[in-house]
Amino acid sequence: MKTISIGAERRDNTGKGAARSTRRQGKIPGTLYGQGQSIPLRVDRVEFARKLLEAHGENVIWDVTVDGGEPLKSIAREIQHDPITRSMIHVDFQHIDMTRTINVSVAVHLIGEPEGVRTFGGILEHMTRELEVECLPADIPVSIDVNVEDLQIGDSIHLSDLPAANFEFLGDGGKVIAQVAAPTVETATTDEEGEEGAEGEAAEGAAGEGDGEDKKEDGGGES
Repeated sequence: MKTISIGAERRDNTGKGAARSTRRQGKIPGTLYGQGQSIPLRVDRVEFARKLLEAHGENVIWDVTVDGGEPLKSIAREIQHDPITRSMIHVDFQHIDMTRTINVSVAVHLIGEPEGVRTFGGILEHMTRELEVECLPADIPVSIDVNVEDLQIGDSIHLSDLPAANFEFLGDGGKVIAQVAAPTVETATTDEEGEEGAEGEAAEGAAGEGDGEDKKEDGGGES
């Protein structure tokens, strides 16, 4: 399990005003909680963003050092973003005990192209993109890799089908992870057919009008 170090400073003031002031200083307000404590803190925005890139979107253990103290083993439980700018506005770290199990969400990656898609034009549907597992912090999987190459049209993979190594899956075993649906078949009248039909009707109408005029002219000649 990858470990990444991050420095932090304790925040003396809390609340919305203090949080805005912290962000103006290029910091991200946050909290470190767990193990009987709750510490308001702030981390440098640029440094934290760089460390997130280093994590590559994976679950990692964070060594959070507050005001130069001892590193506190933690996981980043939640990173909040501004809904408009998408900039990071808050982070929550959970201080953990490396000897006790924790529950974490792990990304699901589908591996390969299903036979039903490759040969018969089926549609692969990725139904579940994260799974919750229980394990020791050191055993948190980088991702849950699910091989879908053998799936035919109508086949599916459920949570109960997945092997677990040093962790335990949480949730309903019947949860669908991925499935292959039949290709969609469209049956509809084409625009060209519709246009041809309209042109035919217009031609018939024109012909009918012409016949009427001829009859009037013929009638006038007889009198």
